[in-house]
Amino acid sequence: MADILNAVRQAMRAILYGLALSTAIPVLLGLILDVPAGRILTLITSTLVLQANGVFVGLGLGLDPWFVLVVMTFVELGAVLAIYEILETFEESERVKRFTKKTEEGIKKYPYLAKYGAATLIILPAMPIVGLYSSVAVGWLLRWNKLQCIFFITVGWILVVVFLMLVALGFIQAIF
Repeated sequence: MADILNAVRQAMRAILYGLALSTAIPVLLGLILDVPAGRILTLITSTLVLQANGVFVGLGLGLDPWFVLVVMTFVELGAVLAIYEILETFEESERVKRFTKKTEEGIKKYPYLAKYGAATLIILPAMPIVGLYSSVAVGWLLRWNKLQCIFFITVGWILVVVFLMLVALGFIQAIF
């Protein structure tokens, strides 16, 4: 019974992180800045579905680039924290423990990953297939420090969003 209550608690925490950071804060920020709620919710939804490519939707809606960056970062943080909570629900499973132990043993074969650890997650949000959501699972599975993982995933996220924003605004075109 205690396991079920713990799982429910973690699920509620995941929902809270997801709703508070990904939705409530961006909507409140938008209301303070007099941004129409429909545009805010469209940006939130497109970020959840398209990940970093949601920047094109936000700018296409005529939203300020700084607002787009801030909202997308809150959506990213909410998603990352919610995914961590969901993954931690499965941590006590014997099957998961065996799997993570095998993974920890396998990671020793790759000194690059062992040396740089969570810092390697900075590139994953930019990768279309792996993307934001998988980067959380990679960090959790490899048992890297949670706060470091969140930090490096967020730095990678901000870098890719700013890069795509510069592409959308035509600044990168001058380089290529």
